[in-house]
Amino acid sequence: MRRIGLGLSIIGLIDSSYLLYLTETERPPPFCNVSAYIDCGRVEFSAFSHFLGVPDPLLGVLFFAMSITLWLKFGSVLKYWWALGVIFSGYLIFTEVILNSICLYCMLAQACCIIQGIFILRMKE
Repeated sequence: MRRIGLGLSIIGLIDSSYLLYLTETERPPPFCNVSAYIDCGRVEFSAFSHFLGVPDPLLGVLFFAMSITLWLKFGSVLKYWWALGVIFSGYLIFTEVILNSICLYCMLAQACCIIQGIFILRMKE
């Protein structure tokens, strides 16, 4: 389970880093604006793309980098750390509902966080 959790954190870090690069260069993600509902640009450049002035992808980079550190050091991620990520992922999913658009790249990071949590909960049983 440790390898899976670590792998999900690495995927989340790469995805969040790529989204941060696109946000900072003000480019919409390629291959994502395929319909009115699947539109990364609408999500990425919305009023919800920053939390307290910090770009959402930067928060993802910090979250997944810390998760990798916790997996490597302790063989697990603390429940509270994971819960923070899930709460923020829930907020991001809620904003996509409000915008009536989803970002496939964002959903990848959200899925990595949530699936990682399932493994964390199973490890604690």
